[in-house]
Amino acid sequence: MNPITTLKKIFIDNLLPRQSQYEILVSSAGAIIGIALVVWASHFFVSDAGLPFIVASMGAAAVLLYAAPHSPLTQPWAFVGGHLISAAVGVTCAQWVPNLFLASGLAVGLAIFAMHQLKCLHPPGGAAALVAVMGGEQIHNLGYLYVWVPVGLNVLILALAVATTRMLISRHNQKNPFIFYSDDYVEQSSPDYSALSADDLNNALHEMNAYIDVSLEDLNHIYAHASLHAHKRQLGSMTCQELMRTHIASVEFGDYLDHAWSLMQKHALKGIPVTDRVRRVIGIITVTDFEKEANKHAGNNIEECLKTLLKRTGALSSSKPEVVGQLMTSSVITLSENTPVAEAVHIFAEKNIGHIPIINAEKRLSGMLLRSDIQSKFGNA
Repeated sequence: MNPITTLKKIFIDNLLPRQSQYEILVSSAGAIIGIALVVWASHFFVSDAGLPFIVASMGAAAVLLYAAPHSPLTQPWAFVGGHLISAAVGVTCAQWVPNLFLASGLAVGLAIFAMHQLKCLHPPGGAAALVAVMGGEQIHNLGYLYVWVPVGLNVLILALAVATTRMLISRHNQKNPFIFYSDDYVEQSSPDYSALSADDLNNALHEMNAYIDVSLEDLNHIYAHASLHAHKRQLGSMTCQELMRTHIASVEFGDYLDHAWSLMQKHALKGIPVTDRVRRVIGIITVTDFEKEANKHAGNNIEECLKTLLKRTGALSSSKPEVVGQLMTSSVITLSENTPVAEAVHIFAEKNIGHIPIINAEKRLSGMLLRSDIQSKFGNA
């Protein structure tokens, strides 16, 4: 991939979808009116010198409220509580900590802690706390009145402006009404996610005509974790022993490669365990192992390379692997018979593997759990 294509992918292709043009226009108009009213109201309580400090957090809040309305950071309690609580923390630090540098750090740090604890995290709240410390004598003289006037008044003005804007947008776009972020929000119906792909999620984001404060990568992680929880719910207390394949084919370290390959083809397996003489698992050999070895001979047909690999030389020494032990993967994951299948599902997803050997209490091979078997019975795993 050339540098220009790489930069385009990083800075353009991966950008989150924007709001619709109508929503952008209405939001921008709402921000103009809201901030104008905030500056006008604040002018009555602080001098021109202190005005920039007071309204700075409101400017930052306006960008979040209007441009990322679906974010949990911009919901009503986050906006109101984040500003008022942070302002109160800032005033307290300004009054009780004489050192400006320490008071400034404490104001922002404690405001973040308080917002986290009270579930009202709102980034511009940090500015409200810092202004209480660094805003100058006029703001210091306001004391805790600073929390209500001008901060509280500004919050009220901007909240009304945002609410009016959101109402206009929701009425215009009835097909995609605005929904506040909520931990309690649940779809009325439970859709089937088993056929979703990353492209499906990406296309859905673009078609929503809204800025969603989550990256496609994060959304994929959410989807993956949701799928795991769904499988855990479906699988319940089922153990690997209940779902594994028994009488599974296996090979030993010294078995020839063509024997292992024929067993995999006969039983339609992508991998089979390698055991010692007492059937304790010492490794696994997979189709991928064969393909990697065959692909080392670049320029040749893969099928011909595979035939050459599987053909026994009959000599005492050979330039290619002859037996399973020379090709197998020794770091194999195994699970006991009483392991919950839900745990195996997590391993399948995390390690991106398709099969796990199952062992009994004596550590001997007793079966094989296949990802495809779980998928066929319960959907994608």
